[in-house]
Amino acid sequence: MEYLKCNKCGHLNKLKTEYQVFCADCNQKLDNNYSDWKRRNSDQSFEDFKRIECISEEDINRARQEKQKNAKRKGAKYWVGLIATVAIVTITTNLVNFSVTDFFKEATFDKAMMAAASQINETCPIMIDSETRLDNAIALPNNVFQYNYSLVHFLKEDLNLDEVKEQIEPGIVNFVKTNPDMKIQRDFKSTIRYTYKDKNGIHLFTIEVSPEMYEEK
Repeated sequence: MEYLKCNKCGHLNKLKTEYQVFCADCNQKLDNNYSDWKRRNSDQSFEDFKRIECISEEDINRARQEKQKNAKRKGAKYWVGLIATVAIVTITTNLVNFSVTDFFKEATFDKAMMAAASQINETCPIMIDSETRLDNAIALPNNVFQYNYSLVHFLKEDLNLDEVKEQIEPGIVNFVKTNPDMKIQRDFKSTIRYTYKDKNGIHLFTIEVSPEMYEEK
């Protein structure tokens, strides 16, 4: 199926006959109707007209898919920024903020971080909001504490990863740098790592906050 776009109202008219002259929506004359076009291009056929002047069903579907894809990417840029902040605050204040100071009085820092990860994992996986799931937390060697998240309704190809990361990274760094609940990790110069996967478990990106980053003035 081919369509003629009305230059006056933008309506896409299904091309049913070579004698179609008026827009079905606004009833104005189509500037690009076949009769006028044929007078200017007498050596060309109706098939040539459809190929040159008309919009195909495939063109419309392609444009619609691209528009939806771009809209989803743009939306992700904004809601992921909010989600990241909410997720970090929620997990840190509600799950990590158990009596961790007691562990430091009785055990090494590494054991305390392993205990913190274990405490978090008792509640995982847990939905932070409608889009984000905390899968688990891990205390890693070299004083690294890692949170693993999944964006449960998105595929990797739906997201502009550079834009998403650029959008949320400053908020995460600032959170680790300034939030009182992160003081113990800052005092012990921990590296805090946040990893994100898509709904199929494909890695999206990692944000790592090192002591150098949160000690900057």
